[in-house]
Order: sequence, then structure tokens, then C-alpha cells
Amino acid sequence: MKYLVLILGLCCMFVLKADIQEVSRKDDREIKLLFDRLIFAHDFGYTIFGSKPMSLADMCLEVPSNLTLYGRVRAKARLAPSIRRLNAWYRNKHHFVFRDFIFLDEEKDLINCLVLILINKKNMLRILHEYESIFKEELGDTFTPEFFLEKLEKREVSFAEATHKSQKLLGIMLGYGVRNATLFQDRFDLQKEIHTHKKLNLPEDEELTAKLNAIELQVGCFSELDADAIVHPLYFLADVSHPESIELKQKYEEERKQIIELRKKYDFMDLVLKRLVAAE
Repeated sequence: MKYLVLILGLCCMFVLKADIQEVSRKDDREIKLLFDRLIFAHDFGYTIFGSKPMSLADMCLEVPSNLTLYGRVRAKARLAPSIRRLNAWYRNKHHFVFRDFIFLDEEKDLINCLVLILINKKNMLRILHEYESIFKEELGDTFTPEFFLEKLEKREVSFAEATHKSQKLLGIMLGYGVRNATLFQDRFDLQKEIHTHKKLNLPEDEELTAKLNAIELQVGCFSELDADAIVHPLYFLADVSHPESIELKQKYEEERKQIIELRKKYDFMDLVLKRLVAAE
């Protein structure tokens, strides 16, 4: 029986390899450039190879209508590589069967542009179980981690619908920690309320402003961006002195070192694609 399982496993590996090999050389290059960009500029490496539950990248592909003719030509030229790489992915994504990951590649209702979301199912289930009570508070008592992920994977709901566009849940799922996610939600709500006051030409609410200022004093940058980094450190607003943030900092820095070593390999992008379609 164990030999049958082994043979079946080897057959699955062959099928996966064969499927990917059906991608043309040109499209293969574009897909690798797409994921390389997601790793370099949007921290997808921490989700693929580390403990991060999820990564998110926003891609605004529309040329603003208020630009001059020259400005529009330049904008189209800058967007062309991203559009070309996305089209290569959409043409070939049926060849990539993700088992340990969920790749939401057409989310458009979270913010006003295209959003790409990669979920590491194992890491995400750990987070969802650990903070299940928080998710139930936001989404209702019927919430269960497995059913939540299943609906996302089957595309029964968009990510925005599944999370009710909660900034707190988004922060937790991005691996930023409960403390930081809660502060960000509070900050977001206060900024929205203050903006509404201004829009309605209402007098400034000093209490709201004071609360916002108090939060701003608590948060700073989790890490500084490094223009020359092979792999960027994670960058988000955080209560950097909080024990949860300190623990996250140590963990993510260790993972960054490991990803840097992997990225030095000549076949790094092959490793990335193999990891995405492999099953642990």
C-alpha cells in the first residue's frame, strides 16, 4: 500500500511539472517577472517561504484621464510591463494548481484598483484559529476558519465581502499582529469621521482630533524601507515598543535572512513556482 502511495505521489509531481512545462518560454518569463515583482515590492516571499499568512499587492492599471497627452503616453509605457505579465498569468493560470496556497488574482472591490492576494493556507488557518473570537465578533458566530477559507478558494465571495472590509481583520490576516491591526482600525475610523466632518463643513471635533493624535503618537514604522535590499523588510505602521511587535520583528527578520539566501540562487524563480504548486 505504501508503494502505491509513493507511486501516486510521483505521478502527481510529474503532472505538476508537465503542466508548468506547457507554458511557453515567453509567458514563463513574464510570469516569473510578475512573481519576482510581487516578492521584491510586495513582501510575497514571507508568505511563500515564511510564516506570514497573507500578502497583498495593489495594481492601479488605469491611466488617469486628467493627464496631458505626453503624460498619458508615459503612464501607458510604465503600465505596459505589469499588464503584459498579468495577461501571461491569466492565459496560463490553469496550468498552476495551487494546493497549499490560494491566489486571488482579480479582486477589484477591496480598493479602487486591481488587488492580488496570496494566502498561505497553513499559516492562515493557524491565525484564524488563534484569533477566532475576534473574527466572530466582526463576522458573526457562524464564522469558522475552514469554511471562511473554502468560500474564498471557491471564489464564492470576494475578499472584501468575506472580511466586511474590516481593516482590523485585514491587518491580522496580513500578519501584522492584533495590537497593530486594532490601532490601524481605530486610526482609520477616526480619519474617516474627521473627513466626514470636513466634507459637511462641520466645526472641528476636538475630541476626535485628540484621539487621532494620541494614536499617531503610539505608532511608527515597523521597519525602514531599504532601497538596496535584496528582500525588503516588512513595512507597516506599528506600535513598535509593544511586545507583540518586538516578537514579530525578530521572527520576520529571521525569515528575511532565509529568503535573501534563497533569492541568491540562480534558479530562485523556479523554486518559487515549484513551492506554489507543491503540496506539503
